[in-house]
Amino acid sequence: MMTKIEELWTEGVQQARLRPIEANGFRLLRFDYIEEFDIYAGVDSSEFVLLAIGVHSRPPNVDLDSSSLDYFRQQRQDGSWLMVLRLRGLGLSTVFGPLCQDLVDASATVAGEAALISLFKDRLLLWKKLFLRSGDGLLKTHEIKGLIGELLFLESLITLEGRDSLEAVTGWVGPLSADQDFLFTDTAFEIKTVNPAAESVSIASLGQLDCAVPLFLVRTVLRLSQPGNPDAIGLNFLTARIEGAIATNPEALRVFKNRLLEAGYVEHEFYDTVLFQPESTSRYRVEADFPRIVSSMVSKGIVSATYEVSLDAMQSFMQNPDAIHE
Repeated sequence: MMTKIEELWTEGVQQARLRPIEANGFRLLRFDYIEEFDIYAGVDSSEFVLLAIGVHSRPPNVDLDSSSLDYFRQQRQDGSWLMVLRLRGLGLSTVFGPLCQDLVDASATVAGEAALISLFKDRLLLWKKLFLRSGDGLLKTHEIKGLIGELLFLESLITLEGRDSLEAVTGWVGPLSADQDFLFTDTAFEIKTVNPAAESVSIASLGQLDCAVPLFLVRTVLRLSQPGNPDAIGLNFLTARIEGAIATNPEALRVFKNRLLEAGYVEHEFYDTVLFQPESTSRYRVEADFPRIVSSMVSKGIVSATYEVSLDAMQSFMQNPDAIHE
């Protein structure tokens, strides 16, 4: 199903083919259900689609440094301004629509033009990372599996362990390229999502198992599944379920959605086809004699390393394992 902005883009393209747009120009269609702000879907003379927001004050400049996406400001005849975001090409069109629609919907939650401009700028900076990805902007299967593992753990922190929802989503720092996936003032967690046949876990850096607070490695076993399996889950279903669990805290919901964007996820029907069945999760305390390599153990000239830790070697550090139930 198309979003509202995609419907307006389709209408705009059809109109442009009947009444061509002048070179280097564009045509806008206003969202009629947004009353407080002037927000438009648009199409330019090359049939590239765009999102535009009308403001009275001069908007900030944002450097996206992207070959697929560009942002520009244009002053109108009445002295007001347009903030314009344009998708150049078709490669990322499947994710651009939902992203823009989400921004349009989020505009209903802000009070005043300054807050709208801030929202627009913040979202552009979040999208910058996503649009620098190659291909179609969709996560690969191994990335989907890893993200599901982190989300299952996030959900368990909130619904099973009773951690405050805002604290939980703020502590989810894996999408921010932190050493650990979850970092709190009292503890940290590194999530490893593996196949049932895996005999080891991969450690990506010297800092991943090195932390100033008590650190746990959490191993989650996921089996690739098929549609129709009642125990299978996908990203769209799981993210919606977590949103429902934290919906009473608007700030937690905002942070959660931003973290998803940082992780490269945008809701898309593709994610309903890549499903996994959770089988179990085990937690290991990373103590001084845990099998690991950290910076203090290696020569000064070694600045990075990746390695594998066998499950047998971790066995004596395992806390009480528990199954993941949907």
